[in-house]
Amino acid sequence: MQEKSSQPNFTSQTLNGVYEIYDSKVNLYIEARFEKGVMHGHYKEYFDKEKKKLHLEGRYEDGMKQGVWTTYDRKGKVEGVAIFNKGELLERTLYDFEEK
Repeated sequence: MQEKSSQPNFTSQTLNGVYEIYDSKVNLYIEARFEKGVMHGHYKEYFDKEKKKLHLEGRYEDGMKQGVWTTYDRKGKVEGVAIFNKGELLERTLYDFEEK
């Protein structure tokens, strides 16, 4: 995958604000927020940003996964939900939607 990324905002050599990574076809798009060089805030991965096809969303606090993280399939159905506390996985639920 050939990656492109947005121009990050550096304050005294520290990454701050929104950082975006995507391939040349925009098939995968990542949006992460940084505070003082550490991921902090909403995190989203898309199958296709233009069509708003979300793949994964969650939140980082001080560089660690926190709270509910949700994974979606290409049709927008929830594939799984994970709950984190300070980066530690507490619970995970996977869903199986077989088409009949």
